[in-house]
Amino acid sequence: MGKNVVFMTCMEKAPDFCDYKEWCFKTWKYWCDKNDVEMFVLDQELRPTGGGVYGDGVGMKPTWQRWHVFDVLDANEIEYDNVALVDIDTMVHWDCPNFFEAADGEFGAIQDRFFIEWTHNSIKGYQDYWPDVKFDWTTYFNCGFIVLNKKHKEFCKHVTDFYYENEEELRTRQHQTVKKGSDQTPINYMIRDSKFDLKFLDERFNLQQLHLRGVLQEDLLWSCAWVWHFNGFEKTERNGLMKKIWEMIKDNYVIEK
Repeated sequence: MGKNVVFMTCMEKAPDFCDYKEWCFKTWKYWCDKNDVEMFVLDQELRPTGGGVYGDGVGMKPTWQRWHVFDVLDANEIEYDNVALVDIDTMVHWDCPNFFEAADGEFGAIQDRFFIEWTHNSIKGYQDYWPDVKFDWTTYFNCGFIVLNKKHKEFCKHVTDFYYENEEELRTRQHQTVKKGSDQTPINYMIRDSKFDLKFLDERFNLQQLHLRGVLQEDLLWSCAWVWHFNGFEKTERNGLMKKIWEMIKDNYVIEK
């Protein structure tokens, strides 16, 4: 499978985004060490974010900056064949299978089919950029867990080029008009408009909206997913919940000597 990297963004200029990083990092560091995977955290802005994780409408959101992933890894002389872009509001199961193998060199993603109205309006809000690309909420995917291969370097450059060419309008849509996410819906369009295949991975690699799934029970949560995504929570609630989960499971993340 070559050299694999887990890549996250947690920027110092977005302090509210960092409250729960400790619980995320503890689980991912263990998994990466166990599976001979490099873990890299982009903790410095490549461009000003505008303050806070969601910015103030002026800066470039970290979710867009992460698509410089290959530029960053190259600049840091980190070798890679496959890279997983992972949100820091996730925690990984101590025995999570190797998702790089599951993606098998393709653009791997997990479907996001919870809020149909939100997804429908977001897709509609960006349709004019890609009028010939058609899809709906049933095949929409979440960008909190994406697996890439080095062949997608060209695609990632296309993403960042698109952002810079349309930066002002994208900020307007993100903060004033569409107000439905940042990079996620454009990425849903762009991968379908590219030469690359989209491969849907097992939902257990990115189990989302946990509070709506009825899985926040000790035994059930451990058995029903490999990557827990704590999206949909208020930030203060998210930090407390992730800390609570860590206290329950931390004994499983001990490296045997």
